[in-house]
Amino acid sequence: MDRRRHERRARLLRSLPPLEEVLRGSIVERTVTCGSPGCHCASGPGHRVTAFSVTFPGGRTEQISLPPDLVPLARRWVGNSRRWTEAVEAISAINRDLLREEREASRKRRSSRRR
Repeated sequence: MDRRRHERRARLLRSLPPLEEVLRGSIVERTVTCGSPGCHCASGPGHRVTAFSVTFPGGRTEQISLPPDLVPLARRWVGNSRRWTEAVEAISAINRDLLREEREASRKRRSSRRR
């Protein structure tokens, strides 16, 4: 087996953020009007709102409004989720290569036993 691939896979795992700080979804920012005729948003720029949004299997979507002090935490957790997803893809690629190597080694072992 290729030691470099095993080392790369181990490095990827060590570089990951804690799994308890992973949040699958997106941060959504938009501008809304509150509907109050005396508010500045009735004739000018609206209110900036930030929400966390996630879509579940089957198409159901959930949104959680975020107060400004929670936006950095939510962004970090969503970013951590992306890092985990990228790592899973990279580790899967390494494992496919390792599986191919194992398959070839298995073929050679079977071939040598037949002789």
